[in-house]
Amino acid sequence: MSSDKPGIPLKITVIGAGMAGLSSAIALSDINPDHQITVLESNASLSEFGAGLQLFANSTRILNKWGLTPALEKVAFQSSHLSIRRWKDNTELSFNMNNPSSTWIYGWPQWQLYRPDLQQALYERVKQLPNVSVLFGRSVKSVDHETGTVHTADGELFEADLTVAADGIWSRARRCLPASKDVSPVAYREHHYRAVIPRSRMLSNPITAPFMASPEAKSWVGPNVFVLAYTVASAELYNLVIGVPRPSEGVPVGAWNHPADIETMRALVSDWCEEVRELTSLVQEGECVSWTLGEVPLIPSYVSTSGRVALVGDAAHALLPHAAQGAGMAIEDAASLAEFVGHLRSREDLPEVMSAWSQFRQARVDHLRSISRGNASDMTLPDGECQIARDEKWNAIRDKQRAQLAELGPEQVREKMIRERPTPDPACKSTFEPGGRMWINGFDVSEESKKFCREHLGLE
Repeated sequence: MSSDKPGIPLKITVIGAGMAGLSSAIALSDINPDHQITVLESNASLSEFGAGLQLFANSTRILNKWGLTPALEKVAFQSSHLSIRRWKDNTELSFNMNNPSSTWIYGWPQWQLYRPDLQQALYERVKQLPNVSVLFGRSVKSVDHETGTVHTADGELFEADLTVAADGIWSRARRCLPASKDVSPVAYREHHYRAVIPRSRMLSNPITAPFMASPEAKSWVGPNVFVLAYTVASAELYNLVIGVPRPSEGVPVGAWNHPADIETMRALVSDWCEEVRELTSLVQEGECVSWTLGEVPLIPSYVSTSGRVALVGDAAHALLPHAAQGAGMAIEDAASLAEFVGHLRSREDLPEVMSAWSQFRQARVDHLRSISRGNASDMTLPDGECQIARDEKWNAIRDKQRAQLAELGPEQVREKMIRERPTPDPACKSTFEPGGRMWINGFDVSEESKKFCREHLGLE
């Protein structure tokens, strides 16, 4: 059985026109232009929370495969590195190289994007696909886990060979699968304040104005709080996140745009360095939102036993954001799902092939879950012995990189990075270490999906 052919054409329903849903439609169309794909979106138009996100090489390689690089390069910002700083005095503790070293080491760049820009680019690509249609104002009421048939609140019925549920952390489709019908999102002991600051306002402040000309992203780590800040939207907006590792009262899980009190947000960093205080001073009333972090607990499978329903993105595995891979995992889900579906030679094979896809994705996502939790604890340590040990470890990484940059010219640095490309370390629990970053960013989900199909499904 050859896997070079696109497989049998399917009638496919995708629930949700967010990043996971639109990515799934593009990936499935790309693998087989004979699929007939319908995307159902409950909102009357595109709706994406206005905040920043980061995409690393594991997902930018996929977006390039889908032909999205030209559109996204117009709105993305490629930072040179993430500078990790101490909360009190702005001292640099360490830094993670982003660009162009991401391309040197992993083959593809790192991008910082405004979420609506990414969703719009995905939607524009979908509109170019003749075998994909997007229907707005279709709120899904239920999904038949045996047949994949979707029922909407207005009484419409959508039959399909395969239904891909990308309906978010409160997925209705997930509750229609017997194995996960009782699974609900769980609030994590952490909440975030988020805001985007216009370029003009950043430039009006002498402390923050240099941030707009700097190629670096910034993170400040302190006792029980961390701050992350970087440029997005063609350098027209500055994204600000303040993470607090304790629950937030009155903010439900999955609510991205709950209004927050800016004075409460500013009070969290009132004794921090001047740079952080000035950043928070630029956020105006009505611009700050609070977000309670949540996870979807481990579920037995991302697919129904019939193989007719598959969960992707937050519907399957909402993760903490501390590995910056929420969008990345949704994009990987879509690309790998398309590869597995592309191996189908008969609809009777759906249960076996889809079960194999679930096993493949769950192994990676579940490990990434533990990495994200490890990052969370590292970033908010109280001052003391553990914090000092962390800083010493990070300082050693910083000093090694600084010495290398000082000793070698740009071309020699590039050659050395390529020659000494780190080995992926699946046991690593941190993205601050090279082996951990290589395991995440150097992953080619399409090729690994093909390899898994050959080894576990007997497909050559």
